[in-house]
Amino acid sequence: MKVTPSQIGFILFLLANATIYVRPWEVFPQLEGVQIYVFLILTAVAVCHKQIQNHLAPANLFAQPIMLCVMGLLLAVPLSHITNGYLGGALSGTVMMFKTVVYYVVLVAVIDSTRRFRMFIISLAFCGIFCIGVSVADYHGVIPIESLTHIKERTGYTTTGMDIFLIRLCGLGMFHDPNDMSLLIITTGFLCLSQLFDKQWGIARIFWIFPFPLLALAMWDTHSRGGLIAAGAGMMAYLAMKHGRAFALTAIGLGVLAAPLALGRMANLDLSGGTGQQRIRLWAEGFAAIQSPKILFGIGEGMYEALANYVAHNSYVHAFVELGLFGGTMFVGCLFFAAYGLYSLKRDNDVIYDERLKYYQPYVAAILAAWCAGFLSLSRCYTPPTYSIIGMATAFINVTGIHLFPIRPVLWLNKPLAQRWIASSAFVFAAMFLATKFLARF
Repeated sequence: MKVTPSQIGFILFLLANATIYVRPWEVFPQLEGVQIYVFLILTAVAVCHKQIQNHLAPANLFAQPIMLCVMGLLLAVPLSHITNGYLGGALSGTVMMFKTVVYYVVLVAVIDSTRRFRMFIISLAFCGIFCIGVSVADYHGVIPIESLTHIKERTGYTTTGMDIFLIRLCGLGMFHDPNDMSLLIITTGFLCLSQLFDKQWGIARIFWIFPFPLLALAMWDTHSRGGLIAAGAGMMAYLAMKHGRAFALTAIGLGVLAAPLALGRMANLDLSGGTGQQRIRLWAEGFAAIQSPKILFGIGEGMYEALANYVAHNSYVHAFVELGLFGGTMFVGCLFFAAYGLYSLKRDNDVIYDERLKYYQPYVAAILAAWCAGFLSLSRCYTPPTYSIIGMATAFINVTGIHLFPIRPVLWLNKPLAQRWIASSAFVFAAMFLATKFLARF
């Protein structure tokens, strides 16, 4: 059987994607300095350049508004520096964002069928299980990983004045924060759940139940309140897609009532003090810095930490402050169009002539919702894992359009949809700004 360039490109992308979730040199230090990811992703680009060109054709961008927003972010990053007179930052920021955009474009280009979509999410599940398993093994002293460090957080004092510390699980690679790790755990959980109930596996699908004890232990070890919110958002989206909004609201309501009894610190979401109040103050500092004339293009990509000594710990605030209204609107647009595409398929009750795509729809919605909620406690506007999830939703929407009758794009950027996008972005900006006004205490 002849192997096509498209198939080679897909395999190369899966390998490149795996090196993002599990950096080889962190497990095998002797590989440090070997540019494995760069070689794999650039080779994939070379092999699949025709597919990539098709997706980037101007005539096709109106049918792919998420791609349009990603390209907008690539423009927003240098603009945020140039308007502040920092040409060096414009160059380094553009290179950084260009790498992420290349990753996203290759993902969307090579995942062009239901079969490839399924293979992609299975590969993500295995990457997640491996990354989480190694991190938990290090956390509990089973397998020491020299490059892996977990966060030590002071939670109080003993009666004798000694510090009380809480050790919070962190992960490999780009998942070096407990909230990052919680999102990986939630994503992996939904991916494993999708395979557990996938009849294509036959009786072998029962093996997908084994990762869940590991995921539960890992989630507990993160002690992540942001992760708890993300898990709730993901479960609500899943239940809404499967059983309707009323069922989802009832189930989540019961979960909220039970959480304080079952989860301890993770369910304590007090914003009047502690890290919650600290983060709201960080948001306030950011918004104060983008008074006119910086409101349009921001203070510059990567400059939030220089401004407030910390990142915003909120991707929406981070995007609006660093990239201004232009870049923030593009970032929100990536999530808005992904969510709107999934919602419109459910709302319009479109007939999808592929049962496997219909099966995966609730899981894609759940993972996207979890990350949208997780961004409330993480600054991850530019990293590949963010665009891995956005790309997953994009690929699902693109492939679904092929299985509609008649074949048509799920999304088309016309005036009404553009107005909804701008309105949603304005709502997010206003909500974050008003939160700082009413909740920040100086």
